[in-house]
Amino acid sequence: MNKYRKYINLYIVFIVIAVLGGLFYFLYNSYMAEKNQNNMRVFFDHHMKQLNKSIDDAKFSSIAISILLAQNESVQNCFLGQSREECVKNIENLTKTLGAASMYNNIKLHLYDKDLKSYVRSWDLNRYGDMTATFRFLIQESRRQNKPMVGIEAWYAGLHIRAVSNIVHDGKNIGNIEVLLNFDSLGNYFKKQGIDLFVLLAKDKIPPHKSVPSDQILNDYYIENLSSANLNIVGFLRDIDFKKYDFYVYKTHYFCVVPLIDASNTQIGYYVLHVNTNEKERNISQNYFESEELF
Repeated sequence: MNKYRKYINLYIVFIVIAVLGGLFYFLYNSYMAEKNQNNMRVFFDHHMKQLNKSIDDAKFSSIAISILLAQNESVQNCFLGQSREECVKNIENLTKTLGAASMYNNIKLHLYDKDLKSYVRSWDLNRYGDMTATFRFLIQESRRQNKPMVGIEAWYAGLHIRAVSNIVHDGKNIGNIEVLLNFDSLGNYFKKQGIDLFVLLAKDKIPPHKSVPSDQILNDYYIENLSSANLNIVGFLRDIDFKKYDFYVYKTHYFCVVPLIDASNTQIGYYVLHVNTNEKERNISQNYFESEELF
């Protein structure tokens, strides 16, 4: 009997040790998970500040370009009797010259006449004469306040950092010039640091446009930096409720979600930063898919 009691006691001791060991293991893992999450929150906080600074720098440079181009003789001549064909050539040359800098390799220029009719779009030279500017916040504010304006705004051409300046000749406003910068250079900047950036625009915050296959990547959002985005992790994005989470974790994948506010102080989407702490998996995923491979 004493022999069996000895075995029972040993069994009980073993069970207690196993339970305590499991409890300590669980508590340790919980502690480390919480520590990792806190570290990642600090990490994302730093890089979100860097993102905001980079956007501010892009705003500053775009408004500087718009002010300089508004004073450019070839631009002013567009509205002083020069033919539109010659103006188109000038705009093409200016776009090509500015695009030589990596930050501006996708820069777009848009000229409006004194009545705010579209005169030249550098990205769609055959489309002009429309009055869509009458619905644009930045252009209207630039005219109303009679000064250059800059901000983030979405319209038919998509989401851009946009800067608008009045074109003035002999004290008279003869037109407007708009400089548009996309977010791909920012996406490439963060990619070099091992961070994925997604700039998401809510589909109901932009006028309807001709649908393209890439529009269907996410149900409710356009990826506005599509050419620099890591499309390997789109499946994770589809599972995140952006309205609910500002910090989201799935295994070794960490996401930071921040509202995207436009020039009129309206939320129109989200910035999403992503990091995969699994180094091996992260290195494999650096071979980003081209967007057409998804379809």
